[in-house]
Amino acid sequence: MKNWIIAALVAFIAVGGAIGAFAGLRTVDRAFEVRVWENVDDPSEHYLSIRSAGGSWETAGTIPVPLTDGISANGRYRYGDLRIVLPVSVDAPDEAALGMAMSSGHWSITTYHDPIFERETASALLSGEAVIEKLWSGSLVDKPYLQIYCDGAELFAFVFWDDPIFAPVEQSPVPTLRSVRTAWRLDRKAPVQERWLPSTRAQATFAQDPARFVSGILGGETLIIRVTPASGEDHTLTVNIAGLADVMGNLTCYSPE
Repeated sequence: MKNWIIAALVAFIAVGGAIGAFAGLRTVDRAFEVRVWENVDDPSEHYLSIRSAGGSWETAGTIPVPLTDGISANGRYRYGDLRIVLPVSVDAPDEAALGMAMSSGHWSITTYHDPIFERETASALLSGEAVIEKLWSGSLVDKPYLQIYCDGAELFAFVFWDDPIFAPVEQSPVPTLRSVRTAWRLDRKAPVQERWLPSTRAQATFAQDPARFVSGILGGETLIIRVTPASGEDHTLTVNIAGLADVMGNLTCYSPE
């Protein structure tokens, strides 16, 4: 490199990076230092060195810059295109951090005081505006929704289907609840198959492991959930659940798994 001279001073390039967390995205700057070299014996030879701020020039090495990719529209400049990948260390997102917003996306938080146990509790309700698609007979008049709430230290999650078709109670020999085959999928992840419990009025289904269900959908955007009654047609609901993590911090009975 003794025949090369520095043709440009060190330049700083601010590169924006998006660091994801459940509550949203924040943009951070990452500075890179660039050094341009020219061969004094052959000015047509150019080289590039690049490093992250405070890093080593050896990481990417000295890269030739052949000006062979094209000529500017006015014919005055030749140019060469490069793609350089450098490792950059960033802080990992805190996926355990949950927001305390009272509303986000189609979610809203309501709180109420329990006069018996003298405690405050909270509920996260996904409004009907979040519904993307309903697939079952009579769905045009039904108004389904999703709700997650605390009852003291206990967490509950259910889908209200607004359609009494689940026949939850067996009267003989003793009243029992029959679980309903349920499958759900978040975005493009693998489907989850489990069994949920119907409500006593047969219009809703409750997750038997609500903490696992909530942890499975946090940070997602589109939830597709289907229930298959023992007698009756499948009910499939697609909803936009974006924003759940922004409000889940209000539900103190929930602990991320």
